[in-house]
Amino acid sequence: MKSIRNITRFTYEFTSFQGWRVTLCRNQIHFTRYFSDKQFGGEQESLEAALSVRNLVLEKLRLYPNDPARAFDECREHQPVGLFPKGIRPRKGSAA
Repeated sequence: MKSIRNITRFTYEFTSFQGWRVTLCRNQIHFTRYFSDKQFGGEQESLEAALSVRNLVLEKLRLYPNDPARAFDECREHQPVGLFPKGIRPRKGSAA
């Protein structure tokens, strides 16, 4: 698979997480978000969500080139479609 800048694939044999991680760093300030295959419905869907968030972060960094903390904070507030708030998940068997 071709390398995608700022996006890493995680497929570990001995852990329940399989998915993608978006990581960017500017002026020693980090932005990281994980995209689980289970949560997004598959490898391709989680990759598309990761790409859209990465592109959003890069867009915000262009808007605030001297303030990466502000750009990252605005992106942290953004919840991509399919991402549930921390600790909240749909019931098994329900349509989400």
